Amino acid sequence: MEPDAPTTANDRLALALGLGPGIVLLLTALLTLADVIGRNLFDAPVPGATELTELALVAITFLLYPRVAWRDTHISVDLLDGFMGRAARRLQRVLAAVIGTLAFGALAWRIWILGERVTGYGDVTPYLRLPLGPVYYAMALLCGVTAAAYLARLALVIAAPRRLPDADAQDAKKGIE
Repeated sequence: MEPDAPTTANDRLALALGLGPGIVLLLTALLTLADVIGRNLFDAPVPGATELTELALVAITFLLYPRVAWRDTHISVDLLDGFMGRAARRLQRVLAAVIGTLAFGALAWRIWILGERVTGYGDVTPYLRLPLGPVYYAMALLCGVTAAAYLARLALVIAAPRRLPDADAQDAKKGIE
């Protein structure tokens, strides 16, 4: 087995959740390369490249949220971690999962409502005339998936806190500082 091969179900899920944004990022880089070459060598930029890049950035961001939630790699300040005991750290993880679940659940609800409004208005991108409603619906669905990931994380933290390593422990195991 290769050293970087995923070994646990948690690792495999994290890898799967990272494939989508990675593919979109690669396609965005290729689009940007084609646009720059077309613009500079042939005086013919890729039509709508700016709009496609903007949509790709939205996709990358919202596709990454479930992975961040599942791996517990959201931004945190660890000023007090050295002073906190095991129970305090567990409480911190529980609170983070509860807040993440509620926040992304609320975002899913509100973005879905915006999607209905945008769809009703028939909003489209300025150049390519791509409908924006599906983008909002996808964002709402991914927020819902993120809320579900936080909820699953919460259940695991409560049920088996010792069996669920955080990202720092996983990185330390792999020798990443």
